[in-house]
Amino acid sequence: MKAIAKTRPAYGAEVIELPVPRPGPNELLVKIAACGICGSDLHLYLWELGAERIAGRLPFVLGHEPAGEVVETGPGVTGFRPGDRVALDPFGHCGRCGPCRAGRFHLCAAPTTLSGAFAEFTIAPVANAYLVPPTMDFEQAAMLEPFGTGLHAVEQSCLRAGDSAVIEGPGPIGLSIALAARALGVTSIVVTGLGVDAERLAIAERMGFHTVAAGRPGWTAEVRAMLPAGGADAVFDACGMLDSARELLRRGGELVEVGWPARDVSSAELRALFFHGVTLINSRIRTPETWRRAIAMVASGNVDLRPMVTHRYEISHGIEAFELLRARGGLKALVVPGT
Repeated sequence: MKAIAKTRPAYGAEVIELPVPRPGPNELLVKIAACGICGSDLHLYLWELGAERIAGRLPFVLGHEPAGEVVETGPGVTGFRPGDRVALDPFGHCGRCGPCRAGRFHLCAAPTTLSGAFAEFTIAPVANAYLVPPTMDFEQAAMLEPFGTGLHAVEQSCLRAGDSAVIEGPGPIGLSIALAARALGVTSIVVTGLGVDAERLAIAERMGFHTVAAGRPGWTAEVRAMLPAGGADAVFDACGMLDSARELLRRGGELVEVGWPARDVSSAELRALFFHGVTLINSRIRTPETWRRAIAMVASGNVDLRPMVTHRYEISHGIEAFELLRARGGLKALVVPGT
């Protein structure tokens, strides 16, 4: 089978040939129908921000946002059978550690993991697999993982119907947050991005969100003019910069950190947040309950993830997808085997 893999500890990736794997105990063999390229895949491609953690596992097949069809089940598998349509989570849960026993599965100390989905087939632990209805197309199913991250971030906050929110960063996670917030009744939503994000901000506008290009003189005042007088109830940082929340939040509001922190934060900035009464919330990945709700929201038609998909590539042209995203082109690129 064809696969896109890191073969050396340097910039780039290659299309290679591998044998089709076989599932072990409590594993599924899944034929991939679509797999999204995540920002962390791009970091590995560029060999930056912790990419060296896979240096001992090369060649390493990339991809961890897939959907597809179960073609074989391993020993001990229950609840899945060949022909089932599934979406896969890169992080499962052990069910035994302290966080799992407390129901905080997203903080599992020993999660089951999944990678290798930029391929024609992949192996998935059953703890990482979620059934999706046959009426859901595979592209939407492949978008459930980033949407679940956005939904989890909104559910970590105290937002309620009628509240207001600013999402900094118009990438797939940022727009997933915006979609989840709107579905839950948040009425004032502003998405911000930089000048290089013009294409993504245009997509956000077509999806029905107010947008502001950040970094220009007076841009925070422009955002504030779209919000209630006191400021936003919550700011979601989906870009890792943490640089404008104080100006946009109401007193006592919430700053939800979703993006990987991309810079050091000074003590002066932290003091400003402290005296503004800001609650800082860290939001990572998803929980099984998040998956259940995300699947239901998309299956019902209340949330449409398809406008975020701008490019599709067959495996043999997958390197082009990475180069597109490196140049900040498009929004969400999918690797679609067999097209």
